Amino acid sequence: MFERAVVLYNENSYRQAETLFVQSLTVFEQQSETRPLAEAHRYLGQISLVDGKLYTGLQHFQTSLRYAREGRDFRSEMALHALIGDAELYLGRTYEAGASYRSARQLGSAFNDLGFKAEVERKLARAAFLSGNNEEALLGYQSALSYIQSTGNNAEAAALLASVGEVYNRQGRFSEALNSFAQARTLIDRLDLPGLDARLRMNLGLSLKYQGNLNDALQQFRDAANLLRTRRVDRDYEVLLLFHIGTVYFESQRIADAKQFFEEGSELAGSLGDRIAEAYQRLLAVQCDVASIPAAQRVSSVDRVVAAYEQTAGLFREADHRTGEAFCYAQQAKMYVSAGNAEQAQRKFRAAIRLEETTLREFLRPEFHAAYQSFLRITKERREWSADLAGLLMQMNKPDEALLVLDRASSKPLFESFQDVQVPIRHPGLKTEMALARSHVSELNLLQTELSSLRAYQRSDRDEDHIASLQSRIDRLRGDLGALANRVVSVHPNYEPLLQLTSLSLQEARQATPRGTLVVRFLAAQEQLHIFALSRNRFEVKSTVLQREKLMSMVEEYQRLMQDPSVYTGTGGEESVPAMTRFATLSSQLYDYFLRPVDGFLERNLVIIMSPEFEHFPFHTLERQERDGGVKYLVEITSVDYLPSLASLRFKTANVPRLTNIVALGNPTGKNWSIDYELRDIRSFFKDARILISLEASWENLVPTRADVLQLSTEFSLHAGSSFLGSIAVSDAKTSGEAIQVPFEKLSELPAIPVVLLSNQVGQGVGLSMAHAMLLRINGTSDVFLNAWHADRKSSKFFSEFFYTHLSNGLAPGDAYRQALLNLIRIREVNHPHSWGQFFHFGVG
Repeated sequence: MFERAVVLYNENSYRQAETLFVQSLTVFEQQSETRPLAEAHRYLGQISLVDGKLYTGLQHFQTSLRYAREGRDFRSEMALHALIGDAELYLGRTYEAGASYRSARQLGSAFNDLGFKAEVERKLARAAFLSGNNEEALLGYQSALSYIQSTGNNAEAAALLASVGEVYNRQGRFSEALNSFAQARTLIDRLDLPGLDARLRMNLGLSLKYQGNLNDALQQFRDAANLLRTRRVDRDYEVLLLFHIGTVYFESQRIADAKQFFEEGSELAGSLGDRIAEAYQRLLAVQCDVASIPAAQRVSSVDRVVAAYEQTAGLFREADHRTGEAFCYAQQAKMYVSAGNAEQAQRKFRAAIRLEETTLREFLRPEFHAAYQSFLRITKERREWSADLAGLLMQMNKPDEALLVLDRASSKPLFESFQDVQVPIRHPGLKTEMALARSHVSELNLLQTELSSLRAYQRSDRDEDHIASLQSRIDRLRGDLGALANRVVSVHPNYEPLLQLTSLSLQEARQATPRGTLVVRFLAAQEQLHIFALSRNRFEVKSTVLQREKLMSMVEEYQRLMQDPSVYTGTGGEESVPAMTRFATLSSQLYDYFLRPVDGFLERNLVIIMSPEFEHFPFHTLERQERDGGVKYLVEITSVDYLPSLASLRFKTANVPRLTNIVALGNPTGKNWSIDYELRDIRSFFKDARILISLEASWENLVPTRADVLQLSTEFSLHAGSSFLGSIAVSDAKTSGEAIQVPFEKLSELPAIPVVLLSNQVGQGVGLSMAHAMLLRINGTSDVFLNAWHADRKSSKFFSEFFYTHLSNGLAPGDAYRQALLNLIRIREVNHPHSWGQFFHFGVG
């Protein structure tokens, strides 16, 4: 029966094969035959992936892996890790996929299976590429390519060169990308590989398009599409090529031509059963109609356009692609705004946001669908929907509701990101409930992806019973999770970022605000900047007429100039003066916009809620023009702290009466002696401080320590490891100069440390984020200090020296931080905001 099932599987008769494999499982289980059990589950997993049952397939592979281990079948185990990685990648779990591929690669090394290692290297590179880690992706593709080239397999080598070129394109290294594509096309010149040839032409066209060469790009797209149409192969790429042709025409203002190709692409995608591509290209055709409407007829066309978006939303709904459906609702809302119908606009924005909030993850084929989202700038659009809704609520004189809409929008990205982070639950009374709640989050994530996978493609043999069962499980889990989340957060609000979003009232936020503290949250609406200011006894909103695009352009320019050497060093001489003057002007202008309206409210402490659109923006470096002509940085006027959300004001944190136990770890490679000196200097202020440097800077040495203050001065590699938080470089504790990577999230395994300093020593412009601070605050840390970019060693050394000086004199951590910045401002070598503005304090007071 099993052998017959294998034959049917190889003949692509999956339905019959599946029935026989399931029947054979019963016999194998009765006989406790682990190897055939492993094989049967592997085949069932592969059939599930073909059917779009991604989570089901993953479960089969995991069961197969368990049986392979029981049977000590190491070769099967090796292959199953790779298959699990494939399933994880289909499910959109790039970090988990990477971990599985690394396990497969390790076993492949043990068998010295070079072909398998090359294939896994390619898959690992793709996982890195999809998670945004371009450098790791490039290294992986090049490693696989070096092996494939040695075998003389030109087709595989060309495919890998295409992948290398895609990375170069993303990095903006277009000449290198063009060279990769040219090499690849040379390799397949005499091979009959129309699909690969078309893919290469498409990427070549993209390189040319990115460089502004639209005519040549268009020719490459057309040639590739015609090749696939003639040969009737790889029609998914033909759909994508029709889209690229349409975008060239759209950007060239040839709207009618663009619409023609989008409609053709939508029709072809529909015939292939790809509902997501069909809906997106239909949406783009509607966008063409909107772009063709004369300004004078825009208001009178609202009902017609809204109806077109509603029809397109229905296509996305059939595909269970909520991002596209929500985008359609947001476009309807914008049409209502243009017509002055605020009531209908806010209703549609709410519908879009509701879909976003209830979606953990959905199915998407990055190679065939991500380009649509990129062209429509959906990521940017999604960030603005809550701001647009809040702006409408302000027009309707509902500031309380507007602020809470914004806070949920700030919390959602953190909740999405922390789904992939393993955080130990330390609260003794909530371990069981949190374990259940987080398992609900994980299962919801997987079930939603499988359900959207099944609905994304039209299949003649679609399993409607399975789909109904999935929907029922999702509805039940969502209800159970909501109840659990509310119970947990009422006991320990720190766990909210790990759970489904809960509601926060304005009264709760004000009660959680310490006395003497003013909390500020900014809303950049379309035509106004609103500044929400609240404290224990105040809630007011100050507004300034200012277009969002203008404000965000100023913010981006200020941040760019701050990283410009001609501005912070004056190396350009006289040529640097205009840029330096512009930077100073922007600093004062942004202060006037963001903070001048609430000058009269400033108290002992200012807490800025760092919403996603302003992440890494150093408000504390903005300058206020005084009446006497002098200038003061904001941090000279008041202390400036940051929090990721209003809800995090409620967090419970560890505090001690006096900070005495200091632990510092850094320089695990032993190559940066200035870090050694910086950390050893801590003993000048705290003689019993424990300093772990070079070989001693190991995770094993850090785990048993009990610290009031922990400083980590090392390399933090973002996008590396098992989650978006990346990893920390520590010594391997065996060989001098050798460092290993430990996942950043493992810091949450340590007992809550009241004060943590994170000093990232990786190159210019790379720093830590509020998500890193949030993880530590979830764990109970009160004060997190980090550098949002890396300026220079000198500023880091001075900051450390001054911080510990003031801490040893009895100042609270937040006050010691502020005084350290004031000291830096007075030292000529590091007095530019580029040097001291990198240091942020996440905490209160």
